[in-house]
Amino acid sequence: MARIVSTLLLYLSVSLLSLSTFGVTAASLQVDTTAGSFIGQQLSSGLDRWLGVPFAEPPVGSLRFKAPVPITKPSRTVKNASTFGNACPQVPSDSLGAPMAEDCLFLNVFRPSSVPTSEKLPTLVWFYGGAFMNGAASNPMFDPTFLIQRSLAIGKPIMFVSVNYRVNTFGFLASRFVPPGDLNAGLQDQRAALAFLQGNLAAFGGDPAKVTIWGQSAGAGAVEAQILFPSPRRLFRAAIMDSSTGPFKTAPPASRYDDPGFPYARLLAGVGCSSGPASFSCLQKVPFELLHNVTVNLTHSVLNSQLWQPAVGPAGSFISERPSERIASGNFLHIPILAGTNLNEGTTFSGSVKNVTVAPDEETAAFDTFLKKLFIDPSTISQDVFDTINKLYPANDSSLGGAFNTGDSLFDRAEAWYTDNQYLSPRRLLFHKAAPLQPLFAYFFKEFIPGQDPTNGVFHASELILLFGQAPAVEQDFASQMADFYVNFISDLHPGAPWPQYELATKSVLQLMRDNITAIPDDFLLEKTNFLDSSRVLTEFQK
Repeated sequence: MARIVSTLLLYLSVSLLSLSTFGVTAASLQVDTTAGSFIGQQLSSGLDRWLGVPFAEPPVGSLRFKAPVPITKPSRTVKNASTFGNACPQVPSDSLGAPMAEDCLFLNVFRPSSVPTSEKLPTLVWFYGGAFMNGAASNPMFDPTFLIQRSLAIGKPIMFVSVNYRVNTFGFLASRFVPPGDLNAGLQDQRAALAFLQGNLAAFGGDPAKVTIWGQSAGAGAVEAQILFPSPRRLFRAAIMDSSTGPFKTAPPASRYDDPGFPYARLLAGVGCSSGPASFSCLQKVPFELLHNVTVNLTHSVLNSQLWQPAVGPAGSFISERPSERIASGNFLHIPILAGTNLNEGTTFSGSVKNVTVAPDEETAAFDTFLKKLFIDPSTISQDVFDTINKLYPANDSSLGGAFNTGDSLFDRAEAWYTDNQYLSPRRLLFHKAAPLQPLFAYFFKEFIPGQDPTNGVFHASELILLFGQAPAVEQDFASQMADFYVNFISDLHPGAPWPQYELATKSVLQLMRDNITAIPDDFLLEKTNFLDSSRVLTEFQK
């Protein structure tokens, strides 16, 4: 009998050990959701996490290119949520952190282990950048440990959720033959994830009424799109936008993509589908490998890999008018927003003209060519607009790029225009309209982080290593201060002192520099951004 009891105890101990490989018993980390039940992990860093939680049906087969479909029949099998779900199809990269497949609509949840789930925590939802062409929530860079630990340190614990959404051809296929309700599927994926969280966040210990959405670059543009074109149901209460593209670099009508030489027409030719009403269903049936290979080749053929952008569609579309028109109307969500830009956003996008030898009398034409290649449809831009841009960004102007002017005239012109057009002027366009309507907090990030390339200056996305806990030692205090600003905003809807609210009377922006965090007036480069924000330019740029 003793031997039987001993054997049973050994069996039970081994079973419990197998259930507690995550640091605590698996039962204590089982979460039941509308998509099924998932067992998370407890990490030595003090976080609990659940990876690869599906929030919509796999967008494969007849659901390829379609708006996401909610999961109505959850699996009855309890799943181990210890690995990231697939990254969405895109140009292969070493930074994805997960395999790539069409079945990719997953999210990941992180929370502090020390806080009981009964305390419904404010939640930060992250949308990655990548020009709407690439990116993955599984990218190892997007580790929220530092942010969550800072939230604990200042007594304002938060949760963090990262979301996959479809990109490039699979997420932003545009054509008159794409059903209006399926256009911009990648943005609709984000909305579906937010809707899923409204129904399931409480199970993880979060408060669905206290969701803040955050993104950088195209991720910030996606956040802005969710504000400008919101769901009838309120899915979040605040937003953070690092370097929003405003919300898109350009947004041609979906039908323009059908014309010869444009992406939809080129895609059809590449996979062997005929143009016309049946082209959409034909593309849905193309073998994945062929569709993906053609997409990759087309992506490599365009400047900065910008094959697709979110498109304006007819009534019933996610985006039914140009974003600048929606901003001008004031018909968008009036919620607290924290947003800003970096000093040299455009440097890493201007590599194609860096150190390029051009005769002085040919530089202006080379500059114009660079600009035109950045637009999906440059035919709408008049020569007069190009001429004005050349006057505002002249050759050999030592002020372009600020302290990081390189003396490479064509490169300095390109990066300065890119910075102002794609980031600074869009932030101002939204804030000037929204300031009387809602609480706004603007920043201007000017910190050059030691060890980085001086010719890139304070480049696009350079702030992210501070917010995701990868700062060099000299930047640790500054990184903690930045994280605290964000945590305060997520918790209190205000970043705290010394950050002033952006109001039309003062237009105060917080300058973010190590040892020099101070409010400055939002009055720099006004002649340039006023021109770029003029209705004429916005119309010609299809923004």
